[in-house]
Amino acid sequence: MFMLLSCVLFSIMGGLIRYLSINDIHPFMTAFIRTFFAILFLIPTFSKVGFKGLKTERLGLHFFRGVISAFAVIASFYAVSVIPLAVSTSYSFAAPIFATILAAIFLKERIRLPRITAVIVGFIGVLILLRPGSVPFNSGVAAALIGAFTVAFAIICIRSLSQTDKPNVVAIYSLLFTLPISFVVALTEWTIPKPELWWAVIMVGLCAALAQYSISKAFSQSEATAILPIDFTRLIFAAFIGYFFYSEVPDFYTFLGASVILASAVYAAHREAVRKRNCL
Repeated sequence: MFMLLSCVLFSIMGGLIRYLSINDIHPFMTAFIRTFFAILFLIPTFSKVGFKGLKTERLGLHFFRGVISAFAVIASFYAVSVIPLAVSTSYSFAAPIFATILAAIFLKERIRLPRITAVIVGFIGVLILLRPGSVPFNSGVAAALIGAFTVAFAIICIRSLSQTDKPNVVAIYSLLFTLPISFVVALTEWTIPKPELWWAVIMVGLCAALAQYSISKAFSQSEATAILPIDFTRLIFAAFIGYFFYSEVPDFYTFLGASVILASAVYAAHREAVRKRNCL
């Protein structure tokens, strides 16, 4: 239920980003506002941790993760504003595939045959979405791919940081370092939202905070293989919002490519879970 809730919230957030962009609020600006309000909504977490709880020996990696997260948010928000919601959501499923490759490079994780197979199948799914030669490669598609890749980098950072720091500390540092970076980028397209748009602005921050909390709870209470398939509902919700609010009709290849990518990620997670159980 927590995973399903996060999927609904992420989809609503995407719809609100599109709504704000139509009303002349640039996604760079929305990305900064999202981070600012997410921090406000997570202030109770700050108070629980306290200044002593923020002590860390890996401030450099926290900073790097914050920079990566900032670009992930900015790229993803830009993609949502210029390409159909269902399409941008489909590309986001590629993040675990990229993360598998990055884990082998930076964390020296062994990639066994099941994970190699999953990576190959995942890239086939990406190619189905891209359809080189038949679908124009525009800035929105490029931003969606950059978003997926930077999210994968953030995942690798989280894996490493979680070995030494608590999850709430990792989340707090990410927001604190993301905020000034997103602010500098937002200055290039600075616009004060009109009074009638502030409800949507606040909802973006609220959805972001609640979605992050929900997905963290989901992964803390269940195995990845059990909840990853639920992530596919993001595509369904995004397609629903895109169709009814923005007259977007996703084609067959969007669902096919997303299905192939997600299936490869679920398979890799399942095989990893089986391997860990056999090692116990």
